[in-house]
Amino acid sequence: MRTEKMIREAAAQKRNAAVMKNLRCSVPILVGLPFVLLILCVAIPPGSALAAALLASATVPSCFWLSVWTVAAGSRHETDDYHWGKYTVHVLFGVRILGFLALALLLLMTVQHALQGFPWTAAIVWPVPLFCGGGLFVLSLFGPTEAPLTEHQVRTLERERKSAQGEVSNRTIRFEGSVIHERGRPCVASWPGKYAGAWESLVSQGRNGDVSAAVVFLPQGTDDYGKCDSIPLAEGLPGTCWCTPLYGEQKRCRWFTKWTENIETAVESGAELEVYFFQNHVGKGKVVSFDTAGDDNLHKEKVNRKQKDFEESPEFKQALDAGLGNLSKEPRGDGSSQYSREARRLFLASLSETEREYLATSEGLGNSQTAEVAWLEKKGYTYWEVDVSTWLPGEGVERYVPLCGEREPQCYGRQDDFSPRNEDIFESPAPALPGAIC
Repeated sequence: MRTEKMIREAAAQKRNAAVMKNLRCSVPILVGLPFVLLILCVAIPPGSALAAALLASATVPSCFWLSVWTVAAGSRHETDDYHWGKYTVHVLFGVRILGFLALALLLLMTVQHALQGFPWTAAIVWPVPLFCGGGLFVLSLFGPTEAPLTEHQVRTLERERKSAQGEVSNRTIRFEGSVIHERGRPCVASWPGKYAGAWESLVSQGRNGDVSAAVVFLPQGTDDYGKCDSIPLAEGLPGTCWCTPLYGEQKRCRWFTKWTENIETAVESGAELEVYFFQNHVGKGKVVSFDTAGDDNLHKEKVNRKQKDFEESPEFKQALDAGLGNLSKEPRGDGSSQYSREARRLFLASLSETEREYLATSEGLGNSQTAEVAWLEKKGYTYWEVDVSTWLPGEGVERYVPLCGEREPQCYGRQDDFSPRNEDIFESPAPALPGAIC
């Protein structure tokens, strides 16, 4: 997809930069110096037989080295892209031209020496380009196939790709929020991460100033990935960092510090906070309170881990043989595929009724979202509940949960304080958002 293409391009740029650095150092020495020495040998007239012999002998190392380079440049190799990058065509063409020029210089030297009475120097000059160069050419045609990339070269390419992936993540996927200071302006306060395509559209519009967003994403490969921040003592919460109340275990929580700062900025600006739920799951998946978010996450992960064991069971393998394995694995907007949805359905059917109901009621928000929404309620901040389908053109409708007939945000302090009027849900066609992914 687009991100993968950007990673490949960034990795290619790194390879090209490394190639250019090597070219600037190696070409003048490995190719330029032998060619210059050859020119000098041709330019100096032989004053005696000894001088003619010395000049002819001095061409031998240059001829050998230029022969090797010329034959190597005669055909494309698997390792060319590694050694020469985007400059491959130019380098190979340049080396071939130098090879022909070197032959022309040797021919000129032979004529000069013959005219001055030293034709025998041809026996010194020509064996190397004829036999050495010719032999290498024959070997390149009929010899064994070339060796693939070495282990060192493979590791170098992997390291460059990993570095490129981190740069692309920092440049495109990484997002620290972009809150617009405008009273009454809707601000995306929480987003379900599994909708990756719509997320890219949200980030793009947030960076362009078209959308106000407090959400934060620090993916693997970015500078702040895996880092944590301490909980301020004033919060009176357990744990050395935010991981404890968020997940119930050590993960990473720096994103939460940045997110809460964005939320405070949005609230102070008078923004209307919007929480996006899974498609057709508006209002679902919340936890009782922020204090229970970590424990709830641990319990949910414990139940979900059973799917891995289920997929090793005879029942699942029987389903694979029955046609499950033939289903499409092409992801749709929410990241799922025909295969993953059916595998999930079979897994849920294998659970006890209690576990199945628990997972069903917890569906609606991503893992981090449950803590985000619980924090908003803990702080008493109002927010709108919105179906993520508003960012998925043609896939659904926008759904609000108003308290009254008019558009009015719901004020959450405790989850059990909801009004019965919350059930009065209205639907409207999804608006065409500028720049949304189709």
